[in-house]
Amino acid sequence: MRKALTILLGLSLAITLGACASSDGEAQNPDNSIQAIPTPDPALIPEPAAAGIPKADPAVYSDGFGDYVFKVGDGPTWCSISPESGFVLCEHNEAAASYPTIPVPTTCDYSFGYQVRLWAQQPENGDVAEFPCMGGSYADPTNAKVLPSGQKLTVPPFNCYVEDITARCENESGKYIALGPEVWALGN
Repeated sequence: MRKALTILLGLSLAITLGACASSDGEAQNPDNSIQAIPTPDPALIPEPAAAGIPKADPAVYSDGFGDYVFKVGDGPTWCSISPESGFVLCEHNEAAASYPTIPVPTTCDYSFGYQVRLWAQQPENGDVAEFPCMGGSYADPTNAKVLPSGQKLTVPPFNCYVEDITARCENESGKYIALGPEVWALGN
């Protein structure tokens, strides 16, 4: 009986210690500074807008201050096109996201993984399509008009297209972002 108990305790200890190691044999990082970003399901990422889809009137989405803000279909996401600042930002609150959590870098003390930004051109630092570290919403979508599924909004140098409840925005060089409650994408 004592021998069986010793074997059982040994197995329990081995299983417990084995769970503390990552699949590649390295110890897990307790401060999350080196965590892989989960890969989005490519089937959920909208394809580029097809030629001939209806184009929305940009004036309908103007906020009166040089930006264009729209809600993405019937979903919880909204996007702000800021041609003067040279980027488009799509976002939703944390409760709306059903995709796997994006690990927060140690350099970010704010919200991360619920906003995606696309620059018109390559920024001095970083990627054209990125997750920004943001302390709050860029735009208030309360009064924004809905860009319905199957329509495209063009505000040079950006094109944004809505498929169901996910937005895909591209710049003139074909780089893109996509965001909806089930998926995100950074097309660098």
